[in-house]
Amino acid sequence: MTRRAVIIGLLGSFFIAGAGYINDRILELESFNSGHQLPVIVLGVLFLLVVSLNPLLTRLRPDRSLRPAELALIVTLAMVSCSIPGRGLMEQFTQVLVMPFHWNRVTPGWKEHGLLEYVPRQALVPVDEENYDRVVSAYIMGAEAKDRLPPPLLERLREKWERVPWDAWLPPLRTWLPMILLLGVCLVCLSTILHRQWSRHEFLSYPIADFTASLVERDPGRAFPRVFGKRLFWIGFWVVLGIRLNNGLCVWFPDYLIPVQLGWRLQPFGTLIPWIYKVQWGSALLYLNLFPLVVAFAYFLSSEISLTLGISQFLWALVALPMVTVGVNLSTDWIGGWQGWQRAGSYLAFALILAYTGRQYYKEILVQAVRFRGEGERDPNVWAARILAVAALALTVLIAQLGLEWPFAAILVFLMLLACVVLSRISAETGLFFIQPRWMPFGVMIAAFGGYTMPPQAVIIAGLCCMVLCVDQSQSIMPYLVNGLKLCERMKLHPAKVAGVNLAMYAAGVVLAIVVVLVAIYDFGAPTNYNWSHERLPTMSFRAAQPEVLRLKGMGNLEEAESLPWYRRLGRIAPADNFVWAFGLGFSLVLVFSALRLRVHWWPLHPVMFLLWATYPMSTTCWSFFIGWMIKKLTVRFGGDKASNRLRPLMIGIIAAEVVGALIFMIAGAVFFFWTGRKPLAYRYFPR
Repeated sequence: MTRRAVIIGLLGSFFIAGAGYINDRILELESFNSGHQLPVIVLGVLFLLVVSLNPLLTRLRPDRSLRPAELALIVTLAMVSCSIPGRGLMEQFTQVLVMPFHWNRVTPGWKEHGLLEYVPRQALVPVDEENYDRVVSAYIMGAEAKDRLPPPLLERLREKWERVPWDAWLPPLRTWLPMILLLGVCLVCLSTILHRQWSRHEFLSYPIADFTASLVERDPGRAFPRVFGKRLFWIGFWVVLGIRLNNGLCVWFPDYLIPVQLGWRLQPFGTLIPWIYKVQWGSALLYLNLFPLVVAFAYFLSSEISLTLGISQFLWALVALPMVTVGVNLSTDWIGGWQGWQRAGSYLAFALILAYTGRQYYKEILVQAVRFRGEGERDPNVWAARILAVAALALTVLIAQLGLEWPFAAILVFLMLLACVVLSRISAETGLFFIQPRWMPFGVMIAAFGGYTMPPQAVIIAGLCCMVLCVDQSQSIMPYLVNGLKLCERMKLHPAKVAGVNLAMYAAGVVLAIVVVLVAIYDFGAPTNYNWSHERLPTMSFRAAQPEVLRLKGMGNLEEAESLPWYRRLGRIAPADNFVWAFGLGFSLVLVFSALRLRVHWWPLHPVMFLLWATYPMSTTCWSFFIGWMIKKLTVRFGGDKASNRLRPLMIGIIAAEVVGALIFMIAGAVFFFWTGRKPLAYRYFPR
């Protein structure tokens, strides 16, 4: 771990953290998070670096070229920083803290039921009639600039800084920033603890880290990575890149070019199986989208996983059809619903299976962490376990101080960490770079306890915590770091040191991003055309609480539920309709499939199916996974393992072409915008 690698990695990370939100939401250019767990801005730049600059340095000044270990550290830092500007934090953070006041004015019923009165004063920006325009209106439309000639740069920056009402923003920042950093500490510690079990004991495949390592690894004295010497790599690269460039230019010049078809509509088959339209997500099977990137990743997976992902949506349709036919409501939103509850049960069961398979290792870490002596003290994961316990406890205390009673705060923290752990495992084991859990911890708690046991104030506080800390666990720090630690391990870097550097970068990057985003929004105005962060997330907690307020008022139990302590309300637990059996079904299916997978050697399906089916990512990519499974199966069947290994460079070339193609259009769009001031035409072919 060299000083220059740390410096370069930090500079790149701070650029992504600071400029990401401006690029994505204010300028509305191609997202820095395009590719999700396979971030184009990181891996695309890495490819350009190893194909041009690094070979040049190797020939001119071999001692100045970046070594594989240095590249691995730089890439890991940059990937972890991608968790900051998007749904991992900044996409919704400031909007959740200020936009409820706007929606309180324009939403019928909010004032009547006093929904904002349930929010702790320190959780949101303090707003009243006197400062509403300065804090809220200026946030939405941008603060008014001084009418004068353009001042010098420093004066301009100072003016932009002064537009932000920092006196109003500091109280909620003091509330939430410690929670954000404590959650980051928890996830970094979990990543280091789980890394040894998953990498050295269970030998997970880590397809994302495997692909990235192929772009980094090179033989001593060679200018280019090892895989660049394979002819099949360049065949796959140029063919797929040519298709992407042609199709992208067709968007700009449709009268002169003909696109290569990569999607087919299968609606005529719907007349043969009309029942498929009855099932939510069922009709998606009639759209065959071919993503070469997904096909190539499927090739790196075990046949068990690629087949499971490939047929998951078809099996979902078969399972859901009888339930829909008898009138079961399977509709689900981000707050709750049958599918979300089923996946939550599956996540819990999958976490228990992970704990069971690594029970010996986790027991040793736990025992040594408690005893404070013994051989385990040499293991840095012992201290990671201690720090994890302290950070999780501190996070629980801070949430409890907001007004959420401590049992609910502890359950909320547990569910947030559980979701991040399981999602990171999915990424490490399957290589999925686009994942949506589509269940919220606070939504599961509402459905499990009911509105009396968990009254409106608890619902709103828990909801705000989820909106700020874990809206989309797939873009949290943990899955990025889990893949990065594997990459660094292959380059002989110490995982604990890598994790420490990334945690320091994350803390500084979060502070930088908050400052830059607030200054930019009060200059340009909030991105009001993006409904997800502008309306849905800031109102989600209140939309979840409003029906409970109405129901409790109608029953005459609202004041009683708000005044009784938590242990007096436990006797009135009332789970939502269908919650118990939806949650229990997901829990049971994962346990059964896990047992079959461990005990029956020919069992063909992986329990990860129940964590992923009936979500948009799987409905979009299932056909591509199935095609990838067939290609590998046929290759092994007719050519054996030798032929299968020979095709690996072809698949790496396809993935590299997809990433580079996306980077080219990202750069071209940015250049077009800054040159003309007009928004570029978008060619977005990554599943999203």
